[in-house]
Amino acid sequence: MQRSPSAPKRRAQPRIVVVFCGLLLALLTACAAPYSPSDPKAFNRDDAAAVFSAGFEGITSFYIEETDLPSLAVAGLTGLKTLDDGISVMDREDLIVVAHNGHEVAALTVPDADDVARWSMLMAAAVDSGRRVSNTLREAPPETLYDAIFKGALRDLDRFSRYTTAAAASRNRAHRRGYSGIGILLFENRGTIYIEEVYEDGPAADSGLQVGDSIVTIDGKTVSGLDAVAVSDLLRGPSGSDVRVTTTSDEIHRTAIVTRAPVIEQTVYATSKGDTAYFEIRSFNEDTAASLSRKLGQVAAKVGPSMNGIVLDFRNNRGGVLRDAISIADLFIRDGRILLTKGRHPRSIKEFTAHKPDIAAGMPLIVLINHDSASASEVVAGALQDSGRAVLIGSRTYGKGTVQMIVHLPNEGELIITWARMYTPSGYPIGPFGVYPTICTDEIEDPSLQQVAGTARVAAIRARELLRLRRIAQDLDDSIQEALLGRCGDRKPATDGNDLDLALALKLLGQRSLFDRAFEASLIASQWPSNAQ
Repeated sequence: MQRSPSAPKRRAQPRIVVVFCGLLLALLTACAAPYSPSDPKAFNRDDAAAVFSAGFEGITSFYIEETDLPSLAVAGLTGLKTLDDGISVMDREDLIVVAHNGHEVAALTVPDADDVARWSMLMAAAVDSGRRVSNTLREAPPETLYDAIFKGALRDLDRFSRYTTAAAASRNRAHRRGYSGIGILLFENRGTIYIEEVYEDGPAADSGLQVGDSIVTIDGKTVSGLDAVAVSDLLRGPSGSDVRVTTTSDEIHRTAIVTRAPVIEQTVYATSKGDTAYFEIRSFNEDTAASLSRKLGQVAAKVGPSMNGIVLDFRNNRGGVLRDAISIADLFIRDGRILLTKGRHPRSIKEFTAHKPDIAAGMPLIVLINHDSASASEVVAGALQDSGRAVLIGSRTYGKGTVQMIVHLPNEGELIITWARMYTPSGYPIGPFGVYPTICTDEIEDPSLQQVAGTARVAAIRARELLRLRRIAQDLDDSIQEALLGRCGDRKPATDGNDLDLALALKLLGQRSLFDRAFEASLIASQWPSNAQ
């Protein structure tokens, strides 16, 4: 229930629940004041109040739009209904009433509208009263209760704000920052755990473990009945410790002993396509920019002086650590703005600028994008296009357009909170339209690229108008906006498996005059005056 913003307020109690821990550049991080939960597997009102307090302080302080704390709290408590349909929560202005199967079990006095600490204690008391009458709530572990409550509280915010449990948050941190393990990626198929990938520079790279092998035992114990996450956890452990992994392939068993070491997931996959350096970047973590820089040098040394250009493939890249996206753009942009972020909180207003030399010294650069290129990948694509550094090929990106921050909670869970919108260097917001490529391959009528000169010329002409419309999209009427959203969609995959986006990129880089013609269209965006403040 929404409360009147003009209702009189009493003086709020002091709130020392969350302290701001500084800018991560990637995902801002707020951290809770030190607090040690008694038993993470047993519900405790004080523990719950601390978790709620950290979470709701983060939401009310940092969410991109003004929020109403009482409405958030009541919405959170109604989330308990997803666990026990008999639970109901009613807001009677001065009381929050908890009922079970129509019978009132608690009536709790409403505190001041901005008193996070007391609202958190009220919520903990409400959950405790529900647990006394509901077997389902009583038997549910605290993580299940927190998950239901935060999902209820966040359901009316934007779809990118969410709660992650302690276990999921731990895996997310490992993806961003790394972990101690052996450096392999697993997947499950019909109850069998297979090796999907062996990281190039990981401890397992020279161990004999092979992609496609199925894991049988770890340290002599069978993995039968475990899922991929559980098996991955068994492979992790203190750096310097050994783990014995038995695999099978073609009914032949092999055992490898691997010494665990710090690992960060591989996100950059490098190869050469003739005289072109090609990099598939699948996501962004804290090693992505360094890995790309390192591998670019390796491929350049392998190809030699005949290298004609670079392709960065961001297709299906859903984003990740923003700091590394900024760093990757900075590898190729000599100066100027990379990104502007703006939100309600003063510290969300930030301009990111390039300050390093172009690592490729102006070498032709093409970026591949599609509708599943989102978030951080859109930042890099938009910055490289607006700065006049790259030709973009493919389809319109996802259009996420927002930055999330992380609120660390005392239970080791995390709240992911949207706190800023993102603007490209020329000033347009990335959401909801996304970034449009210079050449939309969905509009190419010559999939064999036999007439590549005509394809590049026509695509460049279309790009001029499309980029102009994208630049002013927010000022267009609804019908034109809807039409614009329908432009430059993903091309249907070729039945012969040919990759039109990549084939066109290689054609353009192989014929410099064609690349220059397409590049002229991409310069249009960088020549527009910026309207970002």
